[in-house]
Amino acid sequence: MPQVVLITGCSSGLGKLTAETLANQGYIVYAGIRKPEDIKDLKSVWKTKYPTLYPAKLDITSDGDCKRVIKKIITDQGCIDVLINNAGYTIVGPTDGFATKAYLDILNTNTVGAFRLIREVLPHMRSKRSGRIINITSLNGLLALPNFGLYSSSKFALEALGQSLRYELNTYGIWVTNIEPGAIAKKDPAGGKRLPHTPAREKFWIIKKLMPMITQEEVVKRIEGVIVNPTPPARVIIGRDAQITTFLQRFLPQRIWDFLLCLVWNK
Repeated sequence: MPQVVLITGCSSGLGKLTAETLANQGYIVYAGIRKPEDIKDLKSVWKTKYPTLYPAKLDITSDGDCKRVIKKIITDQGCIDVLINNAGYTIVGPTDGFATKAYLDILNTNTVGAFRLIREVLPHMRSKRSGRIINITSLNGLLALPNFGLYSSSKFALEALGQSLRYELNTYGIWVTNIEPGAIAKKDPAGGKRLPHTPAREKFWIIKKLMPMITQEEVVKRIEGVIVNPTPPARVIIGRDAQITTFLQRFLPQRIWDFLLCLVWNK
C-alpha cells in the first residue's frame, strides 16, 4: 500500500519539486499550499500528470487550517505516514533593522507552523506506532551568519524542536530528521531577492570553487532517502558549504573561527 505524505510550502520551489517527485514515485501526496490562486493553477496541471498528488489549502500559521488538513487526510486515506515541514521564508538584513512584528511573523511560520502540524499529527502516529517527521531547516539553523539573525534563530529553534522530539518519540516508532541544506541554486536567479550584502562566493573565488551551490534535485533525493531508510539519521547536512563550515565552526578555536568569519564579512 502506498505511503501517505503531507508536504508544506508546495506552491513553488523545493516543496513543489518534492511533491511532484514523490507522487511520481507512487506515494500519495498532499501538497500544502497557502494561496487559493496557486491551488487553482497547480490543480489543473497535477490532475492529469500526477493522479496521486492532491493540493490542500493550508496556512500553517492557522491552528484551524492545520487541524482541518490533518483530519481530512486521515479521513480520506486512513493514515499519514510522513510529514515534511518545508514551508518557510527568509528575511535578510541588519538584525536591529527589523520590527518586532517581523520577528514574530517569521517565527510563527518557520518554527511554530511546523509545531502546529506536528502536534496535530502525533496522536495518529503514536496510535499506529510509526511515522516520519522531516523538518527542512538550513545551514543557517546550524550557524548564525551576519544579516541572517532573524532567519537563523527561527531555524535554530526548528532544529531544537526536531532534536527534542526525536528522543521523546523513539519508543513509538516515530523517526524525526532535520535536513540542513546549504545554499540552493535558484532555477530563476533573476526572480530571486537580492541580498543587502555581497555574498562570500562573489568576494572569494576559492569559496565559489570549493563550495558550489546545490540543486533542489539533490535535496529531494536526500528526502527520499530518509523516507525509505528504516533507521533514518537525526541530521542530514547537504552541500559542501554546509559540511565545510559546520566542520570548521565545530573544530576550530573560537578566536580563529571569529577571525575567518569577520574577514569574509568585512572584505
